[in-house]
Amino acid sequence: MSEANPLTLEDSYDQFRSATVIINEEGLISSYNQTWLTKISELLPYPAESYLKMNYYRVLSEIPGTCIHNIQLIILHLQKVLERHTTGYACEISTLTDQGYTWFQLEASPYKTSLQPDFVGLVISYYDITPFKTLETHLSHASSQIKTLRGMLPICAVCKRIRDEEDEWNPVESFVEKNTHAEFTHDICPDCIRRVYPQYSHFLDEA
Repeated sequence: MSEANPLTLEDSYDQFRSATVIINEEGLISSYNQTWLTKISELLPYPAESYLKMNYYRVLSEIPGTCIHNIQLIILHLQKVLERHTTGYACEISTLTDQGYTWFQLEASPYKTSLQPDFVGLVISYYDITPFKTLETHLSHASSQIKTLRGMLPICAVCKRIRDEEDEWNPVESFVEKNTHAEFTHDICPDCIRRVYPQYSHFLDEA
């Protein structure tokens, strides 16, 4: 995240597509937009009107599916932004719903408004990144399914069986199928046709 400058949002943040909440220096919720209210109402049982002046850190810690250790770390970073020790903070946070996990990018910046020049607070926005996390999971799963053989394989110089980690000797086909995602189909090469079926070798010469 690039360094954020203090924002002057006034009432325009209610038009943001992101879920946005503003807290004061005590961590109490002073304002929020409709998107944030809709999202948080899906996760917590409190009446909509009760969130104003509620402790934001308490709300954050009660979101289902979040790790308490991670929440404590997030709160620590938010306090640093609030106290102007750093200019901004961003992290990923997950929530658990009936449809599974939803992922958000949380971004926090110092907040000030020309209407309340003495107000000290944070503007915290949530961006839904679930589609990107889902794609990331699918790619990670696909990557885990890729098997490769590396290093030196002990192969019999006579029968061409391969010795596995349990000192068992396996035919090449079964060893490869067991240790990779390759599958075999069987054909016969021209040299073997001439050696095993010499009576048919003339068909190769005519081709």
